[in-house]
Amino acid sequence: MLVLSDEEILARYRAGQPATAIGRAAGVDCRTILHRIPETEHRGRLQARRLNRPAPGVGADTIRALRARGLTWETIGTEVGPSVKMLRARA
Repeated sequence: MLVLSDEEILARYRAGQPATAIGRAAGVDCRTILHRIPETEHRGRLQARRLNRPAPGVGADTIRALRARGLTWETIGTEVGPSVKMLRARA
């Protein structure tokens, strides 16, 4: 038996409160809270998909060739799309 209803859990989650904080308020583990939230509402999974997806058509060879031409990381990022951090990780 949870202290908070499913509607209250979902309302708090949609308001931006993390599952761990909701779990503390309800006296349960955050995984229990995440089971009560519909799959389509899970921000963590959605953000991970968006942040970790590879940029299409940009491989290490392409990045190295552009660097060999003397382009800066920022210029390459502007040309091909991904962030400088992603470019450095792939090169």
